[in-house]
Amino acid sequence: MRIGLVSNPEKDHGSYWAIRAARAIRRLGGVPVADPAGAAPALQSCPDVQSGSCQSCDCILCFGGDGTFLSAVHAHYLDDLPVLGVNLGSMGFLAEVPPDDIEEAVDRILGGRYTIENRMMLDVAHLAGDGSLKRRDVALNDAVLSRGGLSRILTLDLSIDGEHVERIPGDGIIVATPTGSTAYSLSADGPLVSPTLELILVTPICPHTLHNRTHIAAGSSEIVLQVVRYPYLPVLTVDGRLERTLEASDRIVIRKATKPMRLIRIGWSGFYTFLQERLKARGAME
Repeated sequence: MRIGLVSNPEKDHGSYWAIRAARAIRRLGGVPVADPAGAAPALQSCPDVQSGSCQSCDCILCFGGDGTFLSAVHAHYLDDLPVLGVNLGSMGFLAEVPPDDIEEAVDRILGGRYTIENRMMLDVAHLAGDGSLKRRDVALNDAVLSRGGLSRILTLDLSIDGEHVERIPGDGIIVATPTGSTAYSLSADGPLVSPTLELILVTPICPHTLHNRTHIAAGSSEIVLQVVRYPYLPVLTVDGRLERTLEASDRIVIRKATKPMRLIRIGWSGFYTFLQERLKARGAME
């Protein structure tokens, strides 16, 4: 079994944890692989590691925080590779494995003692006023249309499945997957949702209204966000990493993506136990 190693050098200093995993993979009969285009020098020079593309691998093991995990998902989504995260960050909602348990995790992967959990992704289309496509992305957590860094009210029209829902003035709107319900949506008072469900959450950010409710749409729904009033250029971000501005007539159309992201689950704890552990640890780790 070939296992691709993706390591964040700012979290995995000297590729210590990635190298430790590579040695365990070799010892247990697998082949650890690191892409020379992105791997740190220490990982590339490790004699246990084979140089090559992660596209040739059976799965990916990434070392870092949730941002590292999201980067690995976006880089290899089209390759349809399952991903397991080793949490070297502050929270790690997406990364299941504590670093000290890396050898046991490798043993379970190579022994076939794991499951694959499909996580719904969002297709995020940025359309011009004439309907032409400007850009298309996918999101594991969320797509956020916001006012950017300017303290002015952004007014958006929200439509679901062709039906106008409401006009929302405020800081913007978060459109999230169930996986993303523990991310930005949670901070905006969105609900916690089991990540294996297929739903779309639409949560206003600091709405200038007397109510603040998340709309929960079916996974098959189409969500449309249209800018009504804003004297500047609103900002669209996808999974907190891809950012672009919108012209006044642009709109954002969001649907379920054609295929899910495949997450490796070792199965040490269920979602709700895992969630409580992470929420209790909030702010406790550097």
